[in-house]
Amino acid sequence: MTMLDDTRIAALLRSAPVPEPHVDVERAIRDGRRRRQRRRVGGYATVTVLAGLGAVGAVQFGGIAREPAPVPPAVAASPTASVSTAPARSLTCEASVLPQPIGGPVAVATGVDPTGRHIVGDIGTGNEDGRVVLWTDGRAKVLPAAARHAAAVNADGYVVGTNGDGTGWVYRGGSLRLLTTPPGYDAVLVYAVNGRGDIAGTARGANDSHRAVLWSVDRPQQYRLLGRPGSAATGITEDGTVVGTVGELPYRWTPQGVGTALAVPEGYPRASVDSARGTWAIGMVPGAQRGGGVQMLPVRWDLTTGAVTLLPFPSATGIAGNGDLLVSDTAPLIVAADGTTRRLPGRPEVPGTEAGAYTANGISADGRTVVGAVYENQEHRPLVWRCT
Repeated sequence: MTMLDDTRIAALLRSAPVPEPHVDVERAIRDGRRRRQRRRVGGYATVTVLAGLGAVGAVQFGGIAREPAPVPPAVAASPTASVSTAPARSLTCEASVLPQPIGGPVAVATGVDPTGRHIVGDIGTGNEDGRVVLWTDGRAKVLPAAARHAAAVNADGYVVGTNGDGTGWVYRGGSLRLLTTPPGYDAVLVYAVNGRGDIAGTARGANDSHRAVLWSVDRPQQYRLLGRPGSAATGITEDGTVVGTVGELPYRWTPQGVGTALAVPEGYPRASVDSARGTWAIGMVPGAQRGGGVQMLPVRWDLTTGAVTLLPFPSATGIAGNGDLLVSDTAPLIVAADGTTRRLPGRPEVPGTEAGAYTANGISADGRTVVGAVYENQEHRPLVWRCT
């Protein structure tokens, strides 16, 4: 993340309330989301940022590294993981476009629950007017206009997110409720929700102060501060394990709140955690400087053993509960924990769609449902891959 990104995000989150006609709040939250990718899709450039926590200033990846970062390996740096072109399993995947209940040239599915039933996304023009949409078993529902920038959905169809003024929210059973911002902090960034209804995020205050926070779907006005000041929570698993950072170190907390640092790949000074599912987590380490910024390199943690793997891919956009890694670079790719891969197909009714027209943003727990978007006819359309 560049220092420009850090400065812009912090300034936008400080500016509550945000007058929508004048500030691109959708970009502010999009820049504060879980990952950093720069890719060109059918001529349209999209930018998202790993928030591990650039958005709250916890991990300053934009500066020059204290020491030169080692060159990433050509294959995954793990004694048990390698990259193979053999099929990961005998699965057939098909892509289909999700229905759009409202108009808008930028319609993207951004997340999926562990079961693959519930999909969440945004539809709009790409300029602060995106509406949150929830698809359940293929049926679309537009959430209330007061809900913006969805972050995640759980197996019950409960959606969480953060509005442009730094207010967290939860949508449950047709009702939208706001999350309490802890006293002493100005805003929150909500990242994840699990099947128990635990919501994980980060509170942010003056002078880039921040702290990991947990809320509950049932009691959104209550909260529990996690870790010490300088901590951040960016993901939560179904059993309540929380991942995030403390200072510049990747961290995990047990469901009882006991925290321990995660390993950092050898030769790298620090790391951030993006998200977690099952016994796996993904994140980033700072690589070499390129074009005035720092190239971010993806890593994967096995939370059972604590092992960390530096990944030989330009990005990692999701992790399944079975360890399947979702890579979205020109064409989506799923990499199993043993290193075998499978490429997600394009839509057969759109022959000759150029490479890079498809993006993938989320994956279910079993790795059989992937969501994202396709760029065609000068528009982005929400997409789902189903594998059987």
